Amino acid sequence: MLQLLGYAGLIPFIFLPLGSLVWQLMVPAQALLLFQFYSCLILGFMAGAIWPVLYQAKQPMGRAIWAVTFPVVALLGIALLPAYILIIMALLFLALRVYEYQTEINQHYSLPYQALRNQLTAVVVLCHLAFYIGYGYGG
Repeated sequence: MLQLLGYAGLIPFIFLPLGSLVWQLMVPAQALLLFQFYSCLILGFMAGAIWPVLYQAKQPMGRAIWAVTFPVVALLGIALLPAYILIIMALLFLALRVYEYQTEINQHYSLPYQALRNQLTAVVVLCHLAFYIGYGYGG
């Protein structure tokens, strides 16, 4: 059931670009704005989900500061670099996953959850890049 919920979280990442750029069900600018905010919300959720692991760490404070940095950088990117936010967000999702590996937080996850996180991160990054290219920023 939890895996299904994880996959369900991909629905806006997949259908907002398709609904605006392919099927023309909504104005692309509106879909882009919704996509950006949903992306920030999910990035914040994913960064926040590592907090229980951080409480078990010997030096949680430094790691916690990095964990909260991801959604803050995303919001700053929306405000200051809107033309590049889709690339920034793709990099932030990748960076969060790398952060989980480098800090060994990933070792606290079950093997099925590790696989799910890898799959979700890959799809989310690809959706960001596709929307960036499809929206006209990439070429």
